[in-house]
Amino acid sequence: MGVGLAQDLLKQANHLATYEGDSPTQASLRRAVSTAYYALFHLLLEDASQRWQGSPEARHGLARAFGHGQMNEASLQFREATWQDWFGDLRQVPQEVRHVASAFVDFQESRHTADYDNHKIWTLQEVREVLDTAQAAFQDWQSIHTDPMAGNYLLAMLLKEQR
Repeated sequence: MGVGLAQDLLKQANHLATYEGDSPTQASLRRAVSTAYYALFHLLLEDASQRWQGSPEARHGLARAFGHGQMNEASLQFREATWQDWFGDLRQVPQEVRHVASAFVDFQESRHTADYDNHKIWTLQEVREVLDTAQAAFQDWQSIHTDPMAGNYLLAMLLKEQR
């Protein structure tokens, strides 16, 4: 896995939360949370598209086929200890995949709150926790991304239904 947009977004999220010191604005904290979500979103898209052996244009098209809602639905399944595979059998989900899937679900909810709930006041500590979880999710994905279950997770994010 190379350095790409996902890594840049994770760095940007950290910058947004810290560049104003100990009293960041709500705008910076909100953008940090939102950017952390998009960092994980793009990490998964980048990995999925790199698995495709087609042209760069085909990889771009594949990445564009992923939808936030379907990615959330798949993540809800893969954050559980077992997943019903393509043949209907229950399979163990590695802890690292479960952590990434849980982070995705949590981050999507946090992003919606950060972007749309103006009554929520974010604290620097809350945002640091989000960013720490994002860093851990990146590390977990790096350690497991070649596992077949990681591939199943990515495919489930793309497909609307299992057959």
